[in-house]
Amino acid sequence: MFTSLSGNVENYDKITFGDNSKGKVEDLGKIEISSKYSINNVLLVDSLNFNLLSVGQLCDLGFQCLFKPNEVIVSKINGGEEVFKGF
Repeated sequence: MFTSLSGNVENYDKITFGDNSKGKVEDLGKIEISSKYSINNVLLVDSLNFNLLSVGQLCDLGFQCLFKPNEVIVSKINGGEEVFKGF
């Protein structure tokens, strides 16, 4: 869930999905992924009914992802502190 939106989407128009359909970028904002951590520059895309989070973006921010059969666990690279789980 977004904690703030910037309204600054002039550098974004649409994103392209794997099936070549497009989604309009409505806004740019910040989300909290835990009580201690947040991610900036997250795109709010029209027509998505769920949240997508880039594994590459998480890794660039110092997180690691452990994929299991029914979940993914995201933790800090240094210290291994679990930040959140996804399904």
